[in-house]
Amino acid sequence: MLPEFPDFIDVNLSRQEIFKDFLSKYPLEASEYNFTNIFAFRKAYNFKLSLLYGNLIILKDTEPVSVFCPVGNSQISDVLKEIYGYLKKHTKDPCLERVPESFVNTCLGSQENFVIEEEREHFDYVYLVKELVRLKGNKFHDKKNKINKFKSIYQYKYEPLVPALIDECLAFEDDWCEVRDCGKYPGLKKERCAILQMLNHFSSLNIKGGIIRVDKRIVALTLGEKFLKDTMVIHIEKANADMPGLYQVINQEFLRHEASDCTYVNREQDLGIDGLRHAKMSYNPAHFVKKYRIKLGGGA
Repeated sequence: MLPEFPDFIDVNLSRQEIFKDFLSKYPLEASEYNFTNIFAFRKAYNFKLSLLYGNLIILKDTEPVSVFCPVGNSQISDVLKEIYGYLKKHTKDPCLERVPESFVNTCLGSQENFVIEEEREHFDYVYLVKELVRLKGNKFHDKKNKINKFKSIYQYKYEPLVPALIDECLAFEDDWCEVRDCGKYPGLKKERCAILQMLNHFSSLNIKGGIIRVDKRIVALTLGEKFLKDTMVIHIEKANADMPGLYQVINQEFLRHEASDCTYVNREQDLGIDGLRHAKMSYNPAHFVKKYRIKLGGGA
């Protein structure tokens, strides 16, 4: 069981079932509301959990301290009052963050005491699986050409990730980070920590993975999982950048083999990085999952 707010408990694998139970009853479309993400980034952001009037509360207990959208539908007005009361004691700029549009429309539409700000850098990019597998039409001409060029140069093999491959994947991640000097960049350092958590606890988490081999060596890795009823969310996608077209190949192959029962694929956010935004837009998203930062207005 989880403690009652304002007490919190750390995230660990023993919280997985209660977390998933809340999200199955009260699904939220943003990629943050997924146990694997919360678990994998728990050390980077010191995520903690609590219960408030029967709602799941997710605290990000690093500066700036904030709370995610409450998961549930019980006494939301009272929940928000208590959350902001807590945040006022722990941060100079109290806010809810990563709040999906569905919560804003359902729970804040008639509220006048909040300032609602778009978090464009955290919008999730959502695509049609069948489009990214087939890559038909002019809008995917560039992607198809890159894949064809890769196939003309390399003999490759796709394999679904199984526990016996974890050590090889960890070695691939080490090499990938060594080339990019991950330790010098806070974002890559956090991402590396999250990947290690996903790989080391692969058998305990509800995730799928896939690899690409060239000359028997792993050159690309992706990790994702079924999210909501019809969506595959991609947590991680890494490839040898010296092999043009490899990112396009691992994306296509993973979806072809592991997401055939899904309509959509959520490839998460661009974090406001221009190159990443350009790459995600180039795949022609079907729609975005919009997210917001919610602050108290002057009358609150």
